[in-house]
Amino acid sequence: MNALLIAWLLTDCIATYGVWHYLKSLVPLAPADNSPRAVILVAVKGAGPGTSRFFDLLCRQDYPHYRIIAALESETDPALPLVEATRQLHANRIDLNIVVAGHATQRTQKVHNLLAALGVLRDEDRVVVFADADTVLPPDWLRNLLRPIDTGEANASTGYRWPLPTDRRLATLVGAAADLSITTAARSRHWNVCWGGSTAVARDALDQIDLRTVWDRAASDDVTLTQALRGSRSVINSPLRVLVPSPVAYTWKGLFSFARRQHLMLRTYAPRHWLFGGVTLCIPVLGASLALVSLSACNLYGAVALVASVAMLQMRSQLRRLIAARVLPADTLPTARATILFASWAWALIHPTHCLAFLTSCLGTRFTWAGIRYRIDGRNILVESRSDPR
Repeated sequence: MNALLIAWLLTDCIATYGVWHYLKSLVPLAPADNSPRAVILVAVKGAGPGTSRFFDLLCRQDYPHYRIIAALESETDPALPLVEATRQLHANRIDLNIVVAGHATQRTQKVHNLLAALGVLRDEDRVVVFADADTVLPPDWLRNLLRPIDTGEANASTGYRWPLPTDRRLATLVGAAADLSITTAARSRHWNVCWGGSTAVARDALDQIDLRTVWDRAASDDVTLTQALRGSRSVINSPLRVLVPSPVAYTWKGLFSFARRQHLMLRTYAPRHWLFGGVTLCIPVLGASLALVSLSACNLYGAVALVASVAMLQMRSQLRRLIAARVLPADTLPTARATILFASWAWALIHPTHCLAFLTSCLGTRFTWAGIRYRIDGRNILVESRSDPR
């Protein structure tokens, strides 16, 4: 019993140190002297309430040389008129190309769209950037993301999302709060995983990995990209200031579907990361459960462990408030702080929910994403059915 409590507290200590280290490492950085030409690839399927704003912000980045390729599934996609309107609005400023990929049959639709975008790269595109259309990009997003590549520190650079609830449903709050544990975790070039919402790769490094073969039958874009880059010994940096505001809204069904899909991708393509994540989720749940049971038996060790864990949780919450103040746009801070406050007292619901989502990824190979039903066969993907209009 005591061994489990010690393991629980050790996990909390490591997590707390990681958030503290994140904050400590947020130091001012000199701007890069070099600004190579970049191309931003965006896979789009459907239109959400923030799609128009995303493309408008994408066209207003504080970076001297870049262009955009939007890859859609079909010409009937609701996002098409929004992208065309953005292209006309910024015609004198940004080169925005539109590519129609068609329906995917042997890979996920997102990967299929990105492969179509790769087909129209130009020789002058020296950095290839991947972005998700469900984010709110600050003006300095591209400059901060590309800095490690522009300075020669790394071959690839990746950020992560800062979830911002758009409603007050419990599932939304739990999902956003659970993601904070990843958002503010310590970064290491030996462990970083590319996030498809903000990843940049130097063209030379991208040409070495034959991404068309890597993605030929892939379910995941970012985890497979990570493994390919590591296989070619490319360095993946994670700029600490690239925490992209990401509006989220979940039903309970949608939350578990999303979380299971994320863990399933790791189980398939990065099993060590998946196993490590499972251990860090399961040990605290087991430890806290044991501590609560031991309270009824007046066990002093359980009470001490519970108090210590809650104290470290509050410490992490305070550190996250300081991180948010340094990296997020001012207009997003009230929502970010409210999420952190919720996470500081609703841990007994948040952590078990996240752990349960991980456990659901241990079994099965099927998942649904954007109206399409997929099945993973080994490391390959098969499209089983579509519920969205063709």
